[in-house]
Amino acid sequence: MIDMHIHTTYSDGTKTVKEILKEAQRIGLDYISITDHENCMAYKEIEERNLKQYYHGTLIPGVEIKVAYKGRIIDILGYGIDTDKIQRWSDNFYKDKTHAQIQTKYLKSQYNTFQKVGCTLIPYEEIKWDPDHDWANVIIYKEIKSHPENERKCPKDLWESYSNFRYHHCYSKDSIFYIDKSSDVPTIEEGMKQIHDAGGLAFLAHIYIYDWATNKKALIDDLISNYEFDGIECYYSQFSEKEIKYVLEVCEKRGLYKSGGCDYHGDNKPGIHLGVGKGNLKIPNQIIEEWCEGFRNVPKSFLGRRMK
Repeated sequence: MIDMHIHTTYSDGTKTVKEILKEAQRIGLDYISITDHENCMAYKEIEERNLKQYYHGTLIPGVEIKVAYKGRIIDILGYGIDTDKIQRWSDNFYKDKTHAQIQTKYLKSQYNTFQKVGCTLIPYEEIKWDPDHDWANVIIYKEIKSHPENERKCPKDLWESYSNFRYHHCYSKDSIFYIDKSSDVPTIEEGMKQIHDAGGLAFLAHIYIYDWATNKKALIDDLISNYEFDGIECYYSQFSEKEIKYVLEVCEKRGLYKSGGCDYHGDNKPGIHLGVGKGNLKIPNQIIEEWCEGFRNVPKSFLGRRMK
């Protein structure tokens, strides 16, 4: 089995790199990719601390990049990348848009919006968080959920899960909780160029989670027809069997590579487990073996014996 979409504490996951590798080994994953947002620090740690000893499968260097697409934000995944090149690009692109600056701006915005709808909140100055590492959406959601009386003030779906809050509201122009992040991220063209310049392949990530798109098939067609995607993330925790079948067929018809992953975030996405998602995933090795075996950017230290 494989899992090509995993987050660590270097972005919005709650598990360390070492914990991820040990768990991947325990459950018997043959191929994995750590795909933290806009950085490749996990791979630097793996090399410097020799963490690959904890996982005997194949680790494909990866990254997930938020990009602007027609005024919206979507995610693209890069695989087989030169992690040093991506890290240098990220450090340069975000040098005037530090994590702390951007997340502080988002947290203040969300705090004010929740105040306007009458939610109970502690004073802003008393919120305990680390702007250099924490994510505003996660912090404000935990604060809202810590006051049970807020349930009647929030949309039902928002209250049900962080995932709903993030994708149905933070990313939806129709929600009062929407934040326009397009000026803070690269364009889709630039994001894809960086992945390709780093020797990697660019994949369209979790396309069905974007609830702002009423016609998902039209969205998929527009993206793969007008941008140089190499593949699509076909298997994903929140996809139905019908949705998986459709994107697999698209890949076959359009000559695109296939991938899949659970989008593991640890405690930040309860119910999503490494390798199996909600228990609904069992991603076959063969869908990626045709394209990942020949990556020239995969350090030998990332390769392991094929797990049985």
